[in-house]
Amino acid sequence: MNVLVTGASGFVGAAVVRYLAAAGHQVRAAARDTQRLAVGGSVEAVRLPDMAEAFDAGALVAGVDAVVHAAGLAHQPRGHDEPALMRVNAQAAGELARAAAAAGARTFILISSIRAISGPSSATPLAEDALAAPSDAYGRSKLAGERAVRAAFPEAIILRPPAVHGAGAHGNLRRLAALARSGLPLPLRGLAGRHSLVSDVNLASAVAHLVADKGAAGGTFHVDDGMPLSLADIVGAMRVALGRDPRIGAAPRLLQAALVGARAAQIRDGLSVTSDRLRARGWVPPETSAAGLARLARKQVPGS
Repeated sequence: MNVLVTGASGFVGAAVVRYLAAAGHQVRAAARDTQRLAVGGSVEAVRLPDMAEAFDAGALVAGVDAVVHAAGLAHQPRGHDEPALMRVNAQAAGELARAAAAAGARTFILISSIRAISGPSSATPLAEDALAAPSDAYGRSKLAGERAVRAAFPEAIILRPPAVHGAGAHGNLRRLAALARSGLPLPLRGLAGRHSLVSDVNLASAVAHLVADKGAAGGTFHVDDGMPLSLADIVGAMRVALGRDPRIGAAPRLLQAALVGARAAQIRDGLSVTSDRLRARGWVPPETSAAGLARLARKQVPGS
């Protein structure tokens, strides 16, 4: 198939481009900075317009069979208020979906986020039909993006990953990797919150699976590696991959008692998802959490 991937120079978008090209698809990789794209073979680089402004998506989607929309503003970017998030993550996504429908694309996949339906923590695992309750501007913009895309392209596929790991991961996972590399003893054992993760390889694999699955049209899917992990599990796996002793001790009870507020709930409750709906369609993650966390700790991209 001829597949357009937006945000192709980003962490997730680049993984999707690599996976689709390896699977034999012709990939039109769209990014604001095309110099950062690895092109050649079945990958063609095109410039992605500034989605913060009105843009003509006609040339982008002309002649493609499928669109994978991975571009957007990341979680809580500096200098961007809620209207800016809504413009890029919602309105622009809807405009691209509308252009894809008009151009005759058969498939549109929006890579959304689990934060479209949840805050940073959840006391129970989240299924696709969970009541949407985003807690911040980023989450609200992602939920609005889902709705805008579905209105413009009713058969669109919505894919909601939790935290994405692998070489180049951002945010809390990058900070945990730095802690793992430090070798410092960490009092993490006993912090019971469990966190669903998905590696960049597994997320890209899920995209490739859905691109080829005609029966997935119009569906909303969660995607994860499998068993959710505690913070001790995550750091321990990275340290083992680096050939080090985990050096993880028990969290003092006073520390556990002091955990209050939203960030504490993230540690105490974690955030896990169920991906039974995607697995029922025959998708199997090709990589374990341990393998993806090893690449994160070593800063090793797939295939290197």
